[in-house]
Amino acid sequence: MSTFLQFLFGGLVSGAIFALIALGWVLIYNVSGVLNLAQGEFVMIGALVFVEMRSGHDLPVAVSIVGAVAITVAVAVVLDIAILRRLRNDQMVPMVLVTVGASVVLREIAQEIFGKDPLRTKPLLDGDPFSVGGATVLPHTLLLWASVVVLVALLTLFFARSLVGKAMRACHENALGAQVVGVSPQRMRTAAFALSAALGAVAGVLIVPVTSMSWNGGTALGLKGFVAATFGGLGSLPGAVVGGIAIGIIEALAAGYVSSAYKDVFATLVLLALLLARPQGLLGASQRDERVGGGLVPRLGALLRARTVGGARDGAPPQRAVKDGTSTQGENT
Repeated sequence: MSTFLQFLFGGLVSGAIFALIALGWVLIYNVSGVLNLAQGEFVMIGALVFVEMRSGHDLPVAVSIVGAVAITVAVAVVLDIAILRRLRNDQMVPMVLVTVGASVVLREIAQEIFGKDPLRTKPLLDGDPFSVGGATVLPHTLLLWASVVVLVALLTLFFARSLVGKAMRACHENALGAQVVGVSPQRMRTAAFALSAALGAVAGVLIVPVTSMSWNGGTALGLKGFVAATFGGLGSLPGAVVGGIAIGIIEALAAGYVSSAYKDVFATLVLLALLLARPQGLLGASQRDERVGGGLVPRLGALLRARTVGGARDGAPPQRAVKDGTSTQGENT
């Protein structure tokens, strides 16, 4: 039983890492429909910058985390503004190819700056491991799990409650309609790239105390994040978490009971079987559900008009049209 729990906890650790990366995939896809193949490089940049600032320059942990996130976000914003904005929104294939080229460039730059040797730092939470049912759990593991829960909750509230989050969702639902009601799809995509880069940087910060990171280590992690996002349903934040945890557990059990050489094969086979049975993933909405549950763009337009028009007139009564085409304001006395 203790052996099974050890494999299970190891799978939950890997799954939490995959879930954080998958959230970045889902975030950009929800806004622009673009598959960002440089998402793994955001993880790599965040991890290496954090190690360099914390271990190389002896900066405080908080400063190192903020610095890693800020630099990663800056790279993502520059990528979107300098390159992706030059493409039309309907040029999805060129956008994907641009992100592929960006991932190669970022890896080469990271190799020149940080070198070829893998880097690692000490855990964010120090302390002795504790036992659960005979399995060993590190304190840093609890921080990793808690971070996933908190980030998913914050992102869910962000998309459901905030005006910017609703504007991002509207751009994915109907970019032209969102633009008509005053939302800039390009700005929302830039904001999505910034948020996904921040998520990738946080994932890198949490990963690098668990395993070493090198200049080319983000590619495999990015692909695992994509598999997790597809498994859970590309477009669903809870699905990204469920997919990441499922992939992590499948790989851990396959490596423990079969062979570590075939852990990727088992995860891929399970993904293919799921997509054949349910193409939208575990928690993804079908195309019919998306059509039935639409209407976000009109609601967002009404909300924007209510905030800009209603609040600008300081409580003045609305204009009332009359037959001759003119309008009156209130009743004449």
